[in-house]
Amino acid sequence: MPELKKLKELTDSVKQYLLLHIEILKLEGTKHASTIGSTVISSLIMGASVFMFVFALSIGLGFYLSALLGDSYSGFAIIASFYMLLTLIILIGRKRFIEKPLRNKIISKILETTNPTDEKAI
Repeated sequence: MPELKKLKELTDSVKQYLLLHIEILKLEGTKHASTIGSTVISSLIMGASVFMFVFALSIGLGFYLSALLGDSYSGFAIIASFYMLLTLIILIGRKRFIEKPLRNKIISKILETTNPTDEKAI
């Protein structure tokens, strides 16, 4: 009889351990998802702000260059050419300079583990 009682206690302990382990995995998954989500949202907000700044700066620079060149379209053509060249450069180097670093950053964020004694994790 004592063996059955010990076996019952052991199975109860294993069940409790598995339930706690599942709960820990859920919490870690939630933490990683919230970290990635907040990073994406803050990056989008920052990107929108930078876009608005560059857009306004481009319009102002287009007007300024047009005034310097004496017509109403040359400054905007120069700015458009600059953006076309920038687009081609980005298109050529996108795998090496954008896709790989971004993919590695996402993977490192997903696989990031925290040390239980780390104070930032608390």
